[in-house]
Amino acid sequence: MILVLEIIGLEHHLCTKIMNDKNKKISKILDKYKSSFSKNDLLNLESLLSNDLESIKSYSLFTDGACEFDDEYRPINAGIGGVIKFDEEILFSFSENVGVKTNNEAEYLALIKGLNLCIENNISNVSIFADSELVVKQINGDYKVKNERMAVLHKKTHELLSKFDFLGN
Repeated sequence: MILVLEIIGLEHHLCTKIMNDKNKKISKILDKYKSSFSKNDLLNLESLLSNDLESIKSYSLFTDGACEFDDEYRPINAGIGGVIKFDEEILFSFSENVGVKTNNEAEYLALIKGLNLCIENNISNVSIFADSELVVKQINGDYKVKNERMAVLHKKTHELLSKFDFLGN
């Protein structure tokens, strides 16, 4: 599993495009010499090329939280949402009201909901994308968790993350 926990643009799309370009070039070369190969060899080569593409397809979890404030900048309502994709196909999505929470609490709750959804659906290898600098840096250990309510959410998130397959684990 790749724990990204920040928006990284089109990096995973570029990987697919590079692989597609590589396979197209290889296919072009093979076309020149296809009369030299048996039908089985050609089928095996085609399978190998398509397996390269399949191996870079992956699950992605995108989460976000938001908070509405009153005129005195006190939270009055919050919501969370997220999407789980396999390559470019949306498999699951969620959105819900979570009541009176801060924006940072909503960001954590969205991540927790997304992680739980992955676990419920046996998705253990997933890239995670979140846009909250505070949550990302706290999860990655770059920022300390000082708020008691955030510490509970931080702990819960790490408990869930321990159930996933990370690169290097």
